[in-house]
This record gives sequence, C-alpha cells and structure tokens, in this order.
Amino acid sequence: MAKKESDFDKLARLIKEEGEDIRAEIGNLERKVDAGFARIDLELREIRSELRTIRRDLDILAIKVENIEGYRKEIDHALERIAAIEKHLGIERKVTA
Repeated sequence: MAKKESDFDKLARLIKEEGEDIRAEIGNLERKVDAGFARIDLELREIRSELRTIRRDLDILAIKVENIEGYRKEIDHALERIAAIEKHLGIERKVTA
C-alpha cells in the first residue's frame, strides 16, 4: 500500500511543479525576447546601412551641384566677356528663343 502524502508534502510537490512550470515559461519568454531583439537589431543594421548609402549619395550629389554652380559661374563670366567683346566690336546680338 502506498504511503499517504501529507499536506506539507503535497504543498512542497505543488510548489516544485509550479516552480518548474514558471522556469520553463520564463525560458520560453526569454527566447522570444531574444529573437525579437535579434530581429530589431538586424532591422536597425539595415536602416543604418541605408542611411549611410543615402548620406554618401547626398555627399556625391552635393559635390556635383557645387561643380555645376562653378560651371554656371564660368559660363556666365564667359558670356559677359563675349558680350563685352561684341559691344566693343559693334556686333549686334540676335536674341533667339
């Protein structure tokens, strides 16, 4: 015949079983949280990479725009000199649209 379990033993067994269940659930939650953080970290890395690419592209674009502005100044200066030469030579300029 099996020995009757005392109330204290029942309580101890229940606490132990619940403790094991709680530890298992916490382990599952930790794994889920870790996976979530890993996913967020990956997404942040991708965002950082995209931002670096955009910054690089904007830097390149800024350099090109500066060069275009420089060329525009050079062209305007050349046109002013041509206009001065034409005026000096008495050449009438035809405006075409």
